[in-house]
Amino acid sequence: MAAKREPTEQTVPEEAAKAVSLYQFEGADVSQEGDDHARLRGYFPLSPGTPNASNVAGEDLMIVCMEIDPGNYLPTHTDSNEELLVVTAGVVEAWVGDETVELATGDCAVVPEMVPHGMKSVGDEPARVIGFFPNDELTATFEKPVQPFGTNVVTIGGEAGEQ
Repeated sequence: MAAKREPTEQTVPEEAAKAVSLYQFEGADVSQEGDDHARLRGYFPLSPGTPNASNVAGEDLMIVCMEIDPGNYLPTHTDSNEELLVVTAGVVEAWVGDETVELATGDCAVVPEMVPHGMKSVGDEPARVIGFFPNDELTATFEKPVQPFGTNVVTIGGEAGEQ
């Protein structure tokens, strides 16, 4: 029988793990003027300094959650960091550079840093997608301004989120 190991400072986390419901926060309706289908609802639950975010955040990561109604899409943009897209509900058609792929619930795709990409909800139900980033700050550059930000360059998290 193994001896019982007593906790030490090295094995006890500073804070206990916290559960975060990814879609419980007030989301932001994101759209482009003049295009009724360039719209989605974005959630930033683990984005440091972002309004309506949880108090749980990683030092070196960020996630963005999206809900996209059927027929609507996330407009083409580039991100300052590599991104892992994971579909948690529905079906999307994702384009990354010159490639297009259909992703269903449980599928994922990697988007390299600064490669143009976007996605469209092509199923019968709203798509839910989580974007994972290996940094606590992200700058996304869209071809046209997006609302409610009023610009085509959107920075979230990190120093920008603390202003």
